[in-house]
Amino acid sequence: MNPEPAPAAWSELTWKELQSSISIAENTSVLTIAVYLLIGGLLALYIRFLYRRCNSSLSDADSVARIFPALTMVTIGVIAVVKSSLALSLGLVGALSIVRFRAAIKEPEELVYLFLCIGVGLALGASQPLLAVALVVVVTVFVLGVHFTTGNKRRQSLLLTITGDSQQHFNEEETSVLSVVDELAGRYTLQRFDIEENRGQVRIVLNRHSGKDTSALIARLRERLPGCEFSYVNLESTL
Repeated sequence: MNPEPAPAAWSELTWKELQSSISIAENTSVLTIAVYLLIGGLLALYIRFLYRRCNSSLSDADSVARIFPALTMVTIGVIAVVKSSLALSLGLVGALSIVRFRAAIKEPEELVYLFLCIGVGLALGASQPLLAVALVVVVTVFVLGVHFTTGNKRRQSLLLTITGDSQQHFNEEETSVLSVVDELAGRYTLQRFDIEENRGQVRIVLNRHSGKDTSALIARLRERLPGCEFSYVNLESTL
């Protein structure tokens, strides 16, 4: 018969087995998180590509899109840590309560893509890679559908100022400024109408599809309103 190991030897053997099992579990966990981080980074790069190709916002697309990979991977890391400890999750809630954005996000489209990156990070951090991939695929289908259905045209809010002789162009005749604008431009919003001695000025807001449409409109107005001065500003470019 084999002699039974001494108590000290038995405890030493048990401790080594415990260390070995913990080491294997830690290595497996770290490897899994690393794989999820890699998947999240690749999905975020794809989301960045999708945003740059299909966005219609006025802001610089790359200034927002460049943070997508980092945002996704940071979210994965945070969720991976939080789900392992209730105390850490409660502490994180307290830490996030003091976070403030430096500047507000003005474009809703940017906000949607940021939430998409956060959603992918949440899914991967919770060990749900198929959910993350499905989320990106479904969103891509709808984004491309809307993009190719409505196109990438964006109507511009144009502030047009017309100044001219009050007796010649600011009267009730058919050649007056407002009559000509109503005929050539269609719908508009009258913002301001001023008449001072012999000079008159009117400010109207128009919606145009492109700069080419604006140039054509100004050219037609010049033909119909000789002697008037024209200036226009894209209101959205000043936001």
